[in-house]
This record gives sequence, C-alpha cells and structure tokens, in this order.
Amino acid sequence: MCYRWQHMKYNKSQATSRAESGSVARHSRALLLATVAVVLATAMSCSVSYTDVEVGVEEIVEEYIESRNTYTRYRTFDEAKKARDIEYEWFQNEASEQERERYVFEQLIRGRMIGARDALPEELKPGGALELAYNDSLDECVSSAGYQGLRLHDNSLEYFNAALVDYQLTEDEYFDLNHECAKYAAEYPTLSESERGRLLDMQRDFYRNIVRDFLEDNPEAVVPLQ
Repeated sequence: MCYRWQHMKYNKSQATSRAESGSVARHSRALLLATVAVVLATAMSCSVSYTDVEVGVEEIVEEYIESRNTYTRYRTFDEAKKARDIEYEWFQNEASEQERERYVFEQLIRGRMIGARDALPEELKPGGALELAYNDSLDECVSSAGYQGLRLHDNSLEYFNAALVDYQLTEDEYFDLNHECAKYAAEYPTLSESERGRLLDMQRDFYRNIVRDFLEDNPEAVVPLQ
C-alpha cells in the first residue's frame, strides 16, 4: 500500500485532538524495525493524494509534544511502563493490519522528530525559555502547596530520597505532588499569554515542518487516518 502526500494548509476546525492517546514511549525496536521493513518493502506506485488532515499531521505533532513529559500523563514511571506493556501486547496480538501500518508510520515520524532535537530553536532547547518557564511553574506549584524550595525538576534518585526526608513526604505524597504539578506546569502559567502562545506556536511549527519533510522524503510510507 503506497500513498502520495499532498500538503495543504491545516484547518484547526477540521482536526480532532488525540491528546490522551498513545503512550510516552514505544516498544521492541527489533519488532518495529522488522515491521517497518515489511511495510516499506510492499510499497507500490503512489497515485493517491492526502491532505495534512487526512494524514493526521496535527495529531502526530500534538501527541509527540505531549508525550515528552512522562509525568503529565502518568503518576509514576511504573505506570508509564505498564502503559507501554499494554501497547506492546495490543500491537503484537490485537492490532489490525491497517492499525499496524499506521502505528509503524507514526513511529517512523517520531524517530525523525527525536532526531531533530538538536536543530530546535534556542528558546526551545534544554535550558531555553520554554524549559525555564516550565521549571518556574513547577516551583510556583510546589510553593503554593506548602513545599517551597522543593525542586521537582531535579529528577535524580539522590535528590528524590533526600526530599522525602527534608520535606517529610511519603513516596505516594511525592508522586501525587509531582504529577499534579507537572500537569500545572505544562500550561506554562508563569508566562504571559502572548509569550506562551509565541513559544508554543514556534514549537508546533518546528515539529510540523519535520513531519512534512518526512512525508515529502518518504511518500511510500504514508498511511492515512481511518
């Protein structure tokens, strides 16, 4: 099955959100690579055109951006791992042929987006304006909860263990606080509305262009939404 992708300007009113679909990480590199090989090997001549909406460009971009922070979706790493395991079982045992092809297509694009991180604009790179605003929002959240000075953006095990003692928190209390504050910080409330919109639009534009470049480079791999 082979598709020729046709770029058209995205219309927000036509797309639907997949904010809660998928998981933060994917599974079994060997299995995916083998499936990718099958999908690409069966590609035939491209004669069908699809728009951004039909391919799901916006959904792919939003899913990738939202999945980058584990703790906005999951309370603990174990919960995230369980979600990956469930997805792995679905892919192996339950997914239809079309669902498998679509899944592999999305993973190919995800790989391209991960590989493009070094090319991010300075404001979106680690230590840039967007990350600093996220960390500031975490600090604001923990302060409002009565734990001023707690650094949720320090993900080291050493700091985690020390924080439980210093702030007299149980592991469950820490996990709950971390999860709620991660969701809060993902809205970047410490930024002005205009600055937040500017940075988030920049981020979406960057990854949208990565997706479109992939589609242009690999038209034989395109599998549209159903």
